[in-house]
Amino acid sequence: MLARSPAACAALQRQFQEDLVIKEYLAVVSGVPETDSGLFSDLLYHDQRSNKTFVVDKPRKGVKEASCSWTVVETTEGAQGALSLIRIRLHSGRTHQIRVQFASRKMPLVGDRRYGSRIKTHAPALWSARLCFSRPFSDGGMIDVSSSPPAVFPWSCFHC
Repeated sequence: MLARSPAACAALQRQFQEDLVIKEYLAVVSGVPETDSGLFSDLLYHDQRSNKTFVVDKPRKGVKEASCSWTVVETTEGAQGALSLIRIRLHSGRTHQIRVQFASRKMPLVGDRRYGSRIKTHAPALWSARLCFSRPFSDGGMIDVSSSPPAVFPWSCFHC
């Protein structure tokens, strides 16, 4: 996202800080969640030296709360086992948040070798599907942008 002026940039940053921006993602995970939808709420620590994020048990320096809600869109069975297409709405935006929250529950994103996927792809199966925010300096004007992932594996396994 780009702003046309410093004032518009500040207004957009404020929306992100106040959790007023809707951020939705699609992800393909290995396995099938136990329920059709849910909320993940974790404490995350990002180790900058290894550029890896971890779920931790206790608050300490550098630990931040992270939450997201999710819904299973579709599940399929293939040569790689069960795969699930998940729609995720972020309530916070932490480094590698979606990747680590699903991997910590034994459902790594397809192609995400860093967080435990055994399936090789050119990139982790994570797609920014929707961004919705208020138009800076207008009354009620919203900008709602969405896109679909490319028709390549693993996305091609689903009707998205």
